[in-house]
Amino acid sequence: MKQLIPLLCCWFIAMPLLAQHNIKGRVIDEAIDAPIEFVSVYVNTTTIGATTNAKGEFALQVPAGRYELIVSYLGYEPIIYQVNTDELPKSILFKLRPKANELKEVIVEGKRDPEWYQNLEVFKQNFLGKSEFGKQCRLLNPEVLTITFDPETALLEVKSDEPLLVENPALGYKIEYLLADFKYYMRDGYMVFLGYPKYALMKGGQSKQRRWAKHRERAYLGSAMHFVRALREQQLVEQGFNLRRLYRLPNPDRPTDEEIAAVRAKVKEAGGKIALDDVSADILARARLPKLIEQLDKNPVPYADYLSRSGDEVKMQFEQFMQVVYTGEKEEEAYVRQLKPFNPPKPSYQTSVLSLKAQQVLLDKNGSIYEPLDVLFEGYWAFEKLGDMLPLDYTL
Repeated sequence: MKQLIPLLCCWFIAMPLLAQHNIKGRVIDEAIDAPIEFVSVYVNTTTIGATTNAKGEFALQVPAGRYELIVSYLGYEPIIYQVNTDELPKSILFKLRPKANELKEVIVEGKRDPEWYQNLEVFKQNFLGKSEFGKQCRLLNPEVLTITFDPETALLEVKSDEPLLVENPALGYKIEYLLADFKYYMRDGYMVFLGYPKYALMKGGQSKQRRWAKHRERAYLGSAMHFVRALREQQLVEQGFNLRRLYRLPNPDRPTDEEIAAVRAKVKEAGGKIALDDVSADILARARLPKLIEQLDKNPVPYADYLSRSGDEVKMQFEQFMQVVYTGEKEEEAYVRQLKPFNPPKPSYQTSVLSLKAQQVLLDKNGSIYEPLDVLFEGYWAFEKLGDMLPLDYTL
């Protein structure tokens, strides 16, 4: 990892020197056409933000690029506004709409049932994370959460009408997280969450600042944000990444679902008291085999096979899966224990798998994917949650 640091510093040293663009605007109440003071206006997943003055006015500066501008105020529906600095208006007028449920009477329960607290712990583990940094995060206002669990579908769903307040003492950030969606499909081991975080630097002495800088660097190296930035510049190998094609094919040694279902129906019909013939017994024995097997193409994938560039716009498109290995850092022990709790292997290089749910995705220069729900992460990147995430304006 230490050998990569000088190269990374040279590559990103010019980012803070990019020309700045001014974003100005005004926020009013749509119902009464009056300005609103103290509205939070910020660039999604950054430390860049401002609050409106008594006239509802705000101003902030951003480097060139595409951004999501978040306009948020308690009691109003948030506004998510797409900004492109190449087509930036002189001023933007935002009209906030009061939330309908704010007009209704609110009943606050003093105590929740034990199941709610159990589900809260599951949410925190899968939202903040189980990593070293994630476990140190603190959710300061869990009472604003609405948590529901459907036992039939094993779906845990979490919502909130207010921003979640999170402290990350490992990385030195305070985070206001506007939660848009959180669904955890426990039966399938599949989870998706989407939101709009605003980062603020925590205050501390020189020793804390050094520790935070060290931890942020560690969180950055090998992250999805690091990968996207390196990919845009076609610097994967130089930055410590290996990318290979991964294929998942039907397992030829496993019986078909129809064959398995037929044998199990025969056993059920006999009340479990039946002597199976050799063929049926073999089908049930091989039913435990995985449905899919993986084949990794060890040949490097040329950038031209999955990357296209038009001016400053870079897009990625591919079929099946891509395996990404970061050779600059090993996996955390918590990750390997999660994979095999009873006999965890020794940590290896951080390995992730990505696939696309859309035909192509846009890679932004700040290290983000323009439509994040169009990419599915598996492996190590899926293990890293909010506790390991950095604002998009972070640079080494």
